[in-house]
Amino acid sequence: MKLSILLALIPAAAAKGCTSTTQLHIAGGQDSATEMTISYVSAELCDSTVHYGLSDTELTEVATSKTPATTYSHHSKDHGAYTSGYIHHVTLTGLSPKTTYYYGIPTCDAYSTDPCVVDQPFEFTTAPKTGTGYPTTFAIVGDLGQTINSMQTVKHMAEDEDINAILHAGDMSYSDCEQPRWDSWFQMVEFLSVSTPWYVCGGNHEAEYNDETGETFTAYEARFRMPQVKPAEQEPQAVGSQDACCPSEGDYTYDFGNAFYSFEYGPSTVIFLNSYTHTTEESKQYAWLVDTLKKIDRSLTPWVVVLFHCPWYNSFSDHQGEKQQTDMKGAMEDLFIEYRVNIVFTGHVHGYERTHNVAKEVLDEKGPSYVIIGDGGNREGHAAGFLDPSPPAWSAFRDNTIFGHGTLELANSTHAYFNWHKNVGTDLFEVSDCVSFENQYFMK
Repeated sequence: MKLSILLALIPAAAAKGCTSTTQLHIAGGQDSATEMTISYVSAELCDSTVHYGLSDTELTEVATSKTPATTYSHHSKDHGAYTSGYIHHVTLTGLSPKTTYYYGIPTCDAYSTDPCVVDQPFEFTTAPKTGTGYPTTFAIVGDLGQTINSMQTVKHMAEDEDINAILHAGDMSYSDCEQPRWDSWFQMVEFLSVSTPWYVCGGNHEAEYNDETGETFTAYEARFRMPQVKPAEQEPQAVGSQDACCPSEGDYTYDFGNAFYSFEYGPSTVIFLNSYTHTTEESKQYAWLVDTLKKIDRSLTPWVVVLFHCPWYNSFSDHQGEKQQTDMKGAMEDLFIEYRVNIVFTGHVHGYERTHNVAKEVLDEKGPSYVIIGDGGNREGHAAGFLDPSPPAWSAFRDNTIFGHGTLELANSTHAYFNWHKNVGTDLFEVSDCVSFENQYFMK
């Protein structure tokens, strides 16, 4: 998105602003066509206020948060104690669908009596009204991290003018309890996240066990504000019970909040699930998923896209047979088949793999296609290899040598197009795998 450097006019009665802000990122609200949440960090406690409008020189509307900015604390035996800056989440409501808005956070000199000003407005575009908006294009990424390869992935996504929103299948900063890495990650992606809605789910690298409290997912829940169903419900682990900060397997209880949620974006319903909480038929997440799938109106949102972290279909040698994967697949795959989920994106494995349409390990044109997109650029490197040199029948394409990201274009109600973009040289449009998806919902 193009950024303006014009001085914006703000109302004379504006509330006291921060001296400076950082780590701006945005995500759609409960209604992605009419709401947008602006998140940012300040060094001092100050008003959570956003000025916005339809012109970059007249930000005549003001939104404030109902709750003040908060900090969080985390302690790790390997990295010591950390307290975050003040984290703000301000939701703009009553917006018009498919409309470009300009916004900024007013800042003030701490030693001056001059009014606060927004000296660099940013812009975003709301989602189209539910049931409209072809074509809609999502960038799909997982296991991003903050390496040179990560930066190239973000740069490529930023250069793609067709992208409407980013869907991230877990493992963002690779903080791994070294909390300042969250700050540096948000600073790395800020040039894109200020203008493009960025939706996320938690992976094992977001679990981040707190040695002093037994809490997990503290930074993830505090720093992001997804279109939540209701506030998060968490149960701490026993203090001293975890040997690793972010184990691949763990018996966590983390429901609602940023853990799992859904939203409509134009012609699609997007569902984010949580691999790292209870997923059996007795779980809160399972009950919520059944209710959510039942309520989808496929005449309005014919496309149903699901994201979570741990893959169900995986021919790599890494991350096989983990409890998070087996429990979730055993409980929920029948739901995906019954309700004709179209495409499922996951991460965790540091490679790329796309399946044919599959149901219960058998090729089935009415089943979902599963895509592992855990090749964003993480610092742990590529997946080690494959279980077998010959791929299983359900595996259509796989690679463990190149980082990259995907794009999903919903072209019309019956067809969508997916491309896997490789981080090769500087050419954004070097595509190694591409496929046309036919919407299974309309198959007899």
